[in-house]
Amino acid sequence: METKPIRYEDVKRLFGNLADHKIGEIVKSGLPFSELENIALLLAGDTDHLRDFGHLSPRAQDLYNLIRTEDDDWSDDRPS
Repeated sequence: METKPIRYEDVKRLFGNLADHKIGEIVKSGLPFSELENIALLLAGDTDHLRDFGHLSPRAQDLYNLIRTEDDDWSDDRPS
């Protein structure tokens, strides 16, 4: 069964208003939609449902951390 690639609109629907660089990372991640849904549940604080799915993969954990990072923090680390 072939999975459809994640699109910009999918990310906006799941996570709301995110900076474009974060949306780009999520789209490029190649994670299945179900794993992105798990990240959204965790960000929303819905840990009860996550028990059914198990832990996040390392890549999903990286994206979770990226989404939680303030944009000001991200831009401070970038070379000028």
